[in-house]
Amino acid sequence: MILSAVAAVRPPAILSRYLVGEFLRILALSVTGFVILYVIVDFFDRFDDFLKHQASLSAILRYFVFKVPLIVTQVTPIAVLASLLLSLGGLSRHNELTAMQACGVGTVQVVAPLLATCIALSVLTLAWNEAVVPNFNRRARYINTVEIKKRELPTIFGTSELWSHGKDAFYNVKALDPANRALVGLTLYRLDSEFNLKEVMEVPIARWDGREWSFEKGIRRRFAPDGQIEAEALGAGVLGLRETPTELLAARREAEEFNGFALRNVIASLREKGLDATEYRVDLHLKLAVPFISVVMALIAIPIGVRNLRTSSLAANVGTGLVIGFSYWVVLALTVSLGHSGALPPVLAAWSANAIFTGIGAFFLLGHA
Repeated sequence: MILSAVAAVRPPAILSRYLVGEFLRILALSVTGFVILYVIVDFFDRFDDFLKHQASLSAILRYFVFKVPLIVTQVTPIAVLASLLLSLGGLSRHNELTAMQACGVGTVQVVAPLLATCIALSVLTLAWNEAVVPNFNRRARYINTVEIKKRELPTIFGTSELWSHGKDAFYNVKALDPANRALVGLTLYRLDSEFNLKEVMEVPIARWDGREWSFEKGIRRRFAPDGQIEAEALGAGVLGLRETPTELLAARREAEEFNGFALRNVIASLREKGLDATEYRVDLHLKLAVPFISVVMALIAIPIGVRNLRTSSLAANVGTGLVIGFSYWVVLALTVSLGHSGALPPVLAAWSANAIFTGIGAFFLLGHA
């Protein structure tokens, strides 16, 4: 009985290869086209910046080359949607779906290899995001900040500690708190003209008031030439740091620059320091949810694509699918925004759009079974 049930779902091998081959052929063209379009739009969006900083052609080209892996991840779901609509629409327009049904091949048998392919594609995307995207993204950010904008990029050691230097000092920050525009665990090392350590200032928390960094308390240790150390407790005061929160946050790595394991370590480190890790927690769940958007897009596209073109045109089917697909991105952007603000739990923020549109797609798909 089990074998007969499997046979009822599994289409003939030659048919599976044909359906999957048509889909993958159009998908390759779609991904290529969307990547090129994305790069062109992004280039003109940044064109004024490139001119302003007199960026070299080499730096611009390398920046976009290193951005391509992330772009591929971002455009793949919409490419899957468009490719399924076009491939299934083409089969329907040439009455190939009708011929399959006349030979006893049901809708489920047509759908099964396409869904299996999209699931495999999602797993590959997950591996791609873990192994390739973070390293390329870090390199792209370095090129954009240092080579194009000619800014110094503060150095990060480990997952969150930051080192930078001023005119006569350098400092270490244990963590950045962007929500409160604060530096946590600041240690400032001042040097004399011969680069000998003159004093060390330790400040638990420094906050940006719109013009400068202020603190409530701290400790200053002065080092005399004879080796004596003088410690002094500090009251409220200000720091002479030249960097603004925006400049310091440029050193804060985005979630796309970490793989899942590294991002878990960042979250654990922030929690140990008593900092809010809500944004990173949402982004961690998104690392698993985003690759499976392709499956959600397949569940939306397949029932639309197998509709009889006598009742609707191919253009209408593609238009309907794209409207539903872009609606998905609107819902995802809304839930992620609510998650980052703390209004939604991280799991719901990352997975709500997938759950809602999977339900919609499964409902229409079962109607064609």
